[in-house]
Amino acid sequence: MMATKQPLLINYNWHHAVNDQSKLNQVLEKKSVTDNNGADGRTTATTDAIEAIEADIIFSEVKSQAVMGHPPLRDSDLTLASFLHQLSQAKFQQHCSSSTNNPAETEFPVLKLDFKSMTALKSSLPDIDNYLDNFPSCLRRRVWINADVLPGPGEDLNDATAQEKIQPKFEITDFLQVVTTALPGTVLSVGWTTSLTDIGEPYTDTMVSSMIEFAKPHTEVTFPVRASCFVKSWGALQKLYQINDTWTLTLWWSHELAKEEFDRIYWTLENDEKFRNRTYYDLFGFRNYLSMSRYKGLC
Repeated sequence: MMATKQPLLINYNWHHAVNDQSKLNQVLEKKSVTDNNGADGRTTATTDAIEAIEADIIFSEVKSQAVMGHPPLRDSDLTLASFLHQLSQAKFQQHCSSSTNNPAETEFPVLKLDFKSMTALKSSLPDIDNYLDNFPSCLRRRVWINADVLPGPGEDLNDATAQEKIQPKFEITDFLQVVTTALPGTVLSVGWTTSLTDIGEPYTDTMVSSMIEFAKPHTEVTFPVRASCFVKSWGALQKLYQINDTWTLTLWWSHELAKEEFDRIYWTLENDEKFRNRTYYDLFGFRNYLSMSRYKGLC
C-alpha cells in the first residue's frame, strides 16, 4: 500500500478560536484532509478541508469544570467534555478509531487546546484522556496542549509595573510535568505571554534562550509565536529551529498582516531548506495570500 503523502505544514487550514457551539458546528461540517502536495513538494491548491483546530479553555466556577472560552469570559454553554465528545464523533475522524490499523496521521486533524489556567488544565485531564482513548496511540501527537508559560513581548522591559501585567498564569516546570506525566505522547505547545501595548515588540534573545533551556529535554514541541513580532524577532527566533529537528513554530495572529509582512515571513521560512516545512501558520488572511501568490506564480 502506498504511504499517505504528508501535507506541507504551510498548507494546513486552521480553524481558530472554536470556542462555542456555532463555530464547532462549522468544523463538524468540514470534510477530511484532502490537500495534496504538488510535484515539486512545495505547492498545492488551498481547500476548506480541516487540518487543524484551535480552541481556548477556561475553568468555570459555576459549573466546576473546564469550558470553552477565552478570558475575560468566566463561563460558557459549551463544556470541554461536550466539545471533545462531539469531535470524537465527527465524520472526518470515524476512520481513525482505536481499532483502525495504521491510520493515516494526516487524516486526523491537529487539535490545539489552549489552556488559560492550571485549574482549567488539571480539571481537563480525564476528558482529554477519554478523547485520546478513541484513537490509536500513534495519533496522540496530533493533540497539542498549549499554554503561555514565560513572559514575552509587548510591554516595556524596564517598567516593573508593566512587566507584572504580562506574567504567565503557569509555572513552566509544573506545566511540563503535568502534561508529560498525564498526557504522554501529546505535543507540548509552549509559548510566551504577549501584550497589545506594542504588537510589534520583538521576542528577545533572553526570552528565546530561557524557553530553549526548559524545552531541551523534550522532542515533541511547537512554539507559538505572534506573527506581528516575527520580522523584528527573527535573529532570536531562528535559534528554535537549530536545537532540535523535530521542533516547530506556530505563527499566530488574528489580524491580517500587510502583504509585505507575509512576503518576509514566507521567503524567510519557506525559501530556505533549513527552515522549510518547520512552521504552522494560524494566521488570518494567510491562505488568501498563498492562493493569490500561487496564482501569480510567486510561490
